[in-house]
Amino acid sequence: MDESTLHRVIGIDLGTTYSAVAAYNPEETYAEIIPDTTVDEELSAATPSVVRYQPESGRATVGHHAKDAIAGTQGDAQTIIEIKREMGATFTADSLARFAAGAEHRVDDPVRVRVGGEWMRPQEVSALVLMKMKRIAETGLGGPVHDAVVTVPAYFTEQQKKATEEAVLLAGLYPRQLIPEPTAAAIAYGVDRADEERQVYLVYDLGGGTFDVSIIETREDAIDVLATAGDQRLGGGDFDEALVEALLKDAPEPSAEDRLKLRMAAEKAKRALSFADVTTLTLPDGSTRELTRPEFEATIKPVLDRSLVQVEEALRFAAESKGMDRTQIDAILLVGGSTRVPLVKRMLLDHFDEGDGFVRSDGDPDTLVARGAALVAKDFTPSGAFDLSERPPTDPDPDEDSLQVSLITEHTLGLAVQNDRFDGLIPRGTRIPAGRKKIYTNPDMATRIAAVVYQGEGEYTYENALVGTVNLDDIEPRPEGYHRFEVEYTMTRNGLLEVAVQHLNTGRTFEAKFERSTEIGRHDELAERHELLVSLYTAEDRVTAPPPVEHRPGGGDPAPDFGIPAPVAAPGPAVLPVDAVPVTLRRSYGRIAEYLDGGAVAPAVRSAYDAFGSAVAAKAPESELEALFDRLEAAYDEVR
Repeated sequence: MDESTLHRVIGIDLGTTYSAVAAYNPEETYAEIIPDTTVDEELSAATPSVVRYQPESGRATVGHHAKDAIAGTQGDAQTIIEIKREMGATFTADSLARFAAGAEHRVDDPVRVRVGGEWMRPQEVSALVLMKMKRIAETGLGGPVHDAVVTVPAYFTEQQKKATEEAVLLAGLYPRQLIPEPTAAAIAYGVDRADEERQVYLVYDLGGGTFDVSIIETREDAIDVLATAGDQRLGGGDFDEALVEALLKDAPEPSAEDRLKLRMAAEKAKRALSFADVTTLTLPDGSTRELTRPEFEATIKPVLDRSLVQVEEALRFAAESKGMDRTQIDAILLVGGSTRVPLVKRMLLDHFDEGDGFVRSDGDPDTLVARGAALVAKDFTPSGAFDLSERPPTDPDPDEDSLQVSLITEHTLGLAVQNDRFDGLIPRGTRIPAGRKKIYTNPDMATRIAAVVYQGEGEYTYENALVGTVNLDDIEPRPEGYHRFEVEYTMTRNGLLEVAVQHLNTGRTFEAKFERSTEIGRHDELAERHELLVSLYTAEDRVTAPPPVEHRPGGGDPAPDFGIPAPVAAPGPAVLPVDAVPVTLRRSYGRIAEYLDGGAVAPAVRSAYDAFGSAVAAKAPESELEALFDRLEAAYDEVR
């Protein structure tokens, strides 16, 4: 590798189980994987996305050394694996228990994991992995690196993409573009240059923790994404977990440490059985067990079959939105290390009833995504320095050989409206960047308006994922309908939401804050957390925690005066008085009203309450009120 020739905007595949980094070599017109020179050559291309914290040193170790340490017993070290699955997530009852966070956090709070004495968000832990990739790149390139194109699963939500963007910034890198992993892999395959005629590919991307399927169309130097689908909790790690469960059948539950060791043994066996017919597992107690490939395949088949559900969903959407028939698929491209499992290819050939050449696996599945990201990164000009308070342009500066890549929205983006319905604004499958405008008016005498943004395909808000809230503050109280606001929603090329509001009465731009409960947010907070992570990663000094952030159950701000419903709306008061609800519901409603008056409200409760309150204000039939109240009570009981 000639470090002087490599482009200094790097491509990073931030994976659930393994990550990789690459850079473009303009002399060879090829994207090269940058190896980790601190490990053996055969391990150097892909780095485990594992973080291990050692209290004695106050230091975080990332990569192979962190993963290898799991096999031993080294004090009270904490090991974090597969943190990518929690990006942009909020706690459920299961994850509260899994992360032992129930004493400090509640359901619907942003996920946090303990690292030493700190509760860190997933993007902060991911930033430690990205710092490792940055260091590998700087060693390979012989100097500082400030910019990266980073890949994300095609089916990531807006919140997950925002968390990824923050992770990149926390690592000391500018996220010049977030690009879907299947698209990056297709670029690395070279499908855009293989034929001048139109070709259609199905990209089957099975990584360590997420599964994506994308249908792409290629012609000359252009790639268009036609459809996407995916499962954010399906990957090779689930193969490992299925094998662990099979091994533990009728056995006592092991300690957390022994279970993690068994998980590592299962992964090692999975890798061995991709090339051999039989292997031997070493169990935590030192005993051994023989495992054959047929046994392994029978164990993982129910997990792997879930991927076909998403394949069919992508085909259905392509047919519905583009009129494309499944017979138009020219080939399937395999991406992700988990596609090395031989059963994957056999399953796809059987499912599509095609010959062997229909499924292509001619690229290295562990490095395709990073190399594709580097091919996109070559069109960006490197920054001279990194400063969190400034951002370089996200528009590339393409040359005549550059690709034209057209991406789409993976989910419909819209707002909560009356009766808890979902009003879609930017439909699934829309080319991005994209924008939509809509006019809203004020409820009666409101001083604060909140528009709650969701993402998904459900008819009701509770069927979709909460993205965040657009808050309009300091509104002059006026009668209903006096103020008219034009709200413009824009999806950026990175799939992130931006909001602009114009007050049509005066023509002035109105300040709007878009807040996601799972993001860190302000530059000063990002800078503070960045410094902590630098200290933790480099161990230049002992970690000292910054002042704790005020805890708000539910992760939100105090409830606004009104939630903005349909384009013209007049909701009821912020918290209905007890005597406003039917007599039969008052006793149960009283305790919920106390919770609502307490400040921050969990999104699920707020959503159910908005529907109930609107129905009360509209004098809906008592049977309808009882049904809506049952849902409100169930949401309340879940968080209490």
